Amino acid sequence: MKISMELNVSDKEFYDLMMKSLKEEVKNVTKKNLELKEGLKYKKKSAQRKGIGSEITVHIKRLIPNTLYEATFVTAIDHTTISYKIESLNESKIKVTYEEIYENVSSKEIPAWKQKMAEKQSAKKSKKMFKEVEKFILNERNNKN
Repeated sequence: MKISMELNVSDKEFYDLMMKSLKEEVKNVTKKNLELKEGLKYKKKSAQRKGIGSEITVHIKRLIPNTLYEATFVTAIDHTTISYKIESLNESKIKVTYEEIYENVSSKEIPAWKQKMAEKQSAKKSKKMFKEVEKFILNERNNKN
């Protein structure tokens, strides 16, 4: 699943907010102030799942300031790779491309229609999240002035 959207924010504003959010998650989960860097791994519990597949190992694969964030989420039943590619269109506009690659590694087969539905849901959630991020950054910017 891949979606692209144009947002009226700078590449730095978008990347900084993603990193701030990630840093907060890492601190909440590990109870440590770990440096965000390529290769960092931490474990967290899924809010949606119970039992098998509820423990997630997050691995930060690539971090390129203002350009790219890529991570994998590995559980006993599936692997998901996500990436955010940020392309600056001008100093206050970006094109962000979110990609999610899902791989079922359990013995249970997931019906194709169910996978498609999950991808549609995920795309919808991502677009909504991008709009919320844009709104948040614009509000922050206006409050500074």
